[in-house]
Amino acid sequence: MSNLVLYRKFRSLSFADLVGQNHVKLTLTHAVANHRLGHAYLFCGPRGVGKTSVARILARAVNCPNAKEGEPCNECEICKEFLNGTSLDVLEIDAASHTGVDNIRELIEHLQFAPTRAQYKVIIIDEVHMLSRGAFNALLKSLEEPPAHAIFILATTEVHKLPATIVSRTQRFDFKKGSVADLTARLKFVCKQSQISASEEAIAIIAQSADGSFRDALSLLDQVASFASGEITPELVEDVLGKTSFKSCSDFFDLILSVQTLEAVRFVSELSFAGRDLLQFQKDFLEYLRQSLLLKVGVKTEIILPEEQLQKCTNQIGKISLDQLVRIIEVFQKSGSELKWTAIQSLPLELAAVEAISLSESSVSLRGAPQKSPAATKQSVSSEEIATSRRSGARQDNDPQLLQQVTENWPKILEKLKDYNHSLIPSLKLAHPVEIIDQELVVTFPYKFHKDAVEQRKNKIVVDQVIEEVTGLKLMIKPVVEKDWQANPRPTDEKPAADSGENLMESALKIMGGEVES
Repeated sequence: MSNLVLYRKFRSLSFADLVGQNHVKLTLTHAVANHRLGHAYLFCGPRGVGKTSVARILARAVNCPNAKEGEPCNECEICKEFLNGTSLDVLEIDAASHTGVDNIRELIEHLQFAPTRAQYKVIIIDEVHMLSRGAFNALLKSLEEPPAHAIFILATTEVHKLPATIVSRTQRFDFKKGSVADLTARLKFVCKQSQISASEEAIAIIAQSADGSFRDALSLLDQVASFASGEITPELVEDVLGKTSFKSCSDFFDLILSVQTLEAVRFVSELSFAGRDLLQFQKDFLEYLRQSLLLKVGVKTEIILPEEQLQKCTNQIGKISLDQLVRIIEVFQKSGSELKWTAIQSLPLELAAVEAISLSESSVSLRGAPQKSPAATKQSVSSEEIATSRRSGARQDNDPQLLQQVTENWPKILEKLKDYNHSLIPSLKLAHPVEIIDQELVVTFPYKFHKDAVEQRKNKIVVDQVIEEVTGLKLMIKPVVEKDWQANPRPTDEKPAADSGENLMESALKIMGGEVES
């Protein structure tokens, strides 16, 4: 046993040893204890959550002469034969490598003979969804009317691939992913039994990396323990598994909250130059933000942070509102899909860091319009009134109400723009409408490449059209780099020239993208 890998050495041998899956344990133990057995069971769920282990426990429980309250004794001769794999009354096959109809026919022939020592012949078919159509048809009749001494146990990770005729002839049990708390408890138990020294934070990282799979959690622990020469530390887990420690995620979050744009972008660049998997970092940081969100709203059942890190996280979320935290999570969630196809691997995370810092600077969300008092609502100008004003020839020069109209509708403009040009959204999310001058909406951008992307003629036409659809204003967007606008602001007392044929011609040329020939 000492040479076995951890997930085989610590495989559950009774229903009581099984971690989680209480709904499955209770149902099956009551069925065995009350002699209300079905002839076919279907175990479905994610990998590594105990389907095969439960199938083997059930096979022993229904045949153990000393079973108590539905639990096998694991000490009698029949139980030992089942555990050693020497019994002729249990047949376990892997459908991934035995997919054909001939394999199922051999199995059916095996069922024609009565059990040698046990009461039931148990057939366990793992990954049953891999069987061919002919094999399913051959199995169908036996599932419908099996011999009295036969029990089928089918296991699969992809139940949707099974024919409905197979599913309808079985008792279905859906296995759930293990919670992080259950995985952590199991890892601590295995570490204690195997005399493996590991810190709580290191165990928490492994539990999170397992994605609800007990088998994966023990395999990862085995891998890290083989590499460690002493105590398993978070740094060691980070190096071996390519994971990001809570400290690294916490440090990165600190840079965002303290509005250190240069340091945050440099943090991502250093990860890239070090050869780290940025997609994995994005997933780990997103999980850290999820833990922060749970802590912010008061859900503590799934929080896995150690006490010291929990206090640090509590201090961090106290610096921002819930709305800001939600927006920051959305920003980094979006960067995950962009990382998969971007030409510059670090760019989506760098942009996400810049955008998240802009969110942490202000209490106003870029996607949510600020709340207005009833008095302010009465003073606002409706889109219909503005459109009527434009048609009657009224000017739109540096009117605070018109600018407010655009600012308040900016999230709607971005949402509507997704229907026309989705690639402009990242740039325009960082934009700020600052002024309306002579039918032009001045919009500032933090960086030149954002401004250049929107300034292309075809893109400006699309943005102008969307602004008119949402607000009713006929405006032409004028992208400006933020630092240039701050260095050369337009004087408030400067008045634009009166409408003339020359101005009308200039406006037409901007819309059509043409020029006057001399």
